[in-house]
Amino acid sequence: MPGFAYAAIAVIGAVAVLNLTLTLALARWLRETQTAAAHDGGAAPEVLPAPGLEVTGFPHVDLTAGRRTVVMLTPTCPPCQTILDTLTVDARRYRHDTFVFMIGMPEDTVEMAPRLADFDTATINEDQAEKEFGVKGFPAVLSVVDGVVVNSSHQLPVLA
Repeated sequence: MPGFAYAAIAVIGAVAVLNLTLTLALARWLRETQTAAAHDGGAAPEVLPAPGLEVTGFPHVDLTAGRRTVVMLTPTCPPCQTILDTLTVDARRYRHDTFVFMIGMPEDTVEMAPRLADFDTATINEDQAEKEFGVKGFPAVLSVVDGVVVNSSHQLPVLA
């Protein structure tokens, strides 16, 4: 009987080691597959414009003179809601140079619009945001000086 018990323990141990090896191999394969699928094997895609992008001639707001902060928010993303909350609470501090683009169809942004009553706003779709500003990820906060993007971020600037 003891010989049978030792053999059973050896088999169970071997199966456990094999299971662990296969699980680790599967996890590694999934990680490599997801990384390759997400980035097509290249670098991570840029979702914000690089400094130097010229953003002139936009019909909703004149960005060609002076400094403006352009904020782009969608009604469905949680980080956008956080920025919207900050803008709402600190409207007096942010409104002097901030222009807010609500991304989506007007019926999608109807709940967001009243909260932004103290700001200059416009509603555009994602394709326009990408075409005009090079923005593919939201929220987007762009610092624009004389029609040129000088900085881009996913967070509001810290005001003194």
